Amino acid sequence: MHLQRLSNRRNRVASLGKTAGPIGTSIDSPNVDYAGLARSQGWWAKGPITDPKDLGPALKEAVEVVKKGQPALIDSVTPAALR
Repeated sequence: MHLQRLSNRRNRVASLGKTAGPIGTSIDSPNVDYAGLARSQGWWAKGPITDPKDLGPALKEAVEVVKKGQPALIDSVTPAALR
């Protein structure tokens, strides 16, 4: 109930319906840059990838990085997140 009151006070939608999670669980506008966060910690990272044709090459590159013993992250945006 506290979150609903805050939502109303800040003119935010309290019931987000089918497109997003309940209050306090949606992180967007802007979306989190997971690849940027990984790079800031010294990881190899690619993304965010929004075009499926870019995923294959990114996966191949990531596998090579991991084979060398380094951590890798691919930030792939799913179709639901693009809506």
